[in-house]
Amino acid sequence: MSKITERDAKVRFYDSTATPFYLELDFDGDYSGPIGQPLNEEILILNRGTMDALAHYIKGSDEALLAPLDVSFKVFARNDDQFKNILDWIAAMNDALATQVNSNALESTKGDTQRDGATANPAFADTNKSTFNIEYLMEMGGTDLGFKLAEVWVPAAEQVLGESGEEIALPITGKIYGTITRITEFTAGTDVEA
Repeated sequence: MSKITERDAKVRFYDSTATPFYLELDFDGDYSGPIGQPLNEEILILNRGTMDALAHYIKGSDEALLAPLDVSFKVFARNDDQFKNILDWIAAMNDALATQVNSNALESTKGDTQRDGATANPAFADTNKSTFNIEYLMEMGGTDLGFKLAEVWVPAAEQVLGESGEEIALPITGKIYGTITRITEFTAGTDVEA
């Protein structure tokens, strides 16, 4: 039996165009992300403070259902244009006027999914903020397995470039506002670096 490591996984960014643009990253591991969506809080209702046959639960506010979840992982810089494209992609998600990566116009994924299963997730009040999808896929030796994280916002001001004797790396941290689904292959799209 073998162990799956970060060498067996890949990460891609996707936008919302009809045939989505994607950027495959030089993934350096440290992936940390949820495998499911949040649920409504269950609120216990008792009969005048007493547990009896009338006790029941009611659904709480949808705030918990729509709360953003955290995702993080690390990418490393190579001596080519890919790292510039990563920085441009993050910049495009934080500035409505700078939406191009490698001369390709990106479209936000905000509002593309429905966490409640019926209503599109709301737009941000700040129109400069945009989201994209992240897909994380592990090569399992048979059927691959991974997750699609929809409507992820990566705040540029919170990304901190780091260097060591071995590499220059960018730990990426983001907030997931959309759905989280399992995948067995990457979504078909157009390589933004082509």
